[in-house]
Amino acid sequence: MSENNPDILEHNRRINQLTRKVARLEMSMNTLEQSIEPQGWISQAFEKFEEHLDEQDRKINRLEQNINHNFAELRSSLSHIIDHLTNISDLFEE
Repeated sequence: MSENNPDILEHNRRINQLTRKVARLEMSMNTLEQSIEPQGWISQAFEKFEEHLDEQDRKINRLEQNINHNFAELRSSLSHIIDHLTNISDLFEE
């Protein structure tokens, strides 16, 4: 008899609705926790990005060293060329 009572049916419907809402909130909370935790996908993305930046820094440092080395070789070569062309290795300054 209580099964047909409209108040009880509405009450049961509301309880079921709230139960489903709590279940969805729990799933959302679990998803957020998994995303934010140190081993979550957000942390993993930052780690990958940091690794990428570190690799780019290493490449830039190697390129800078190569450029510095090449300029030093170029200066030396130009100095030899100028010395050879002018037959002057050192000019008097006074």
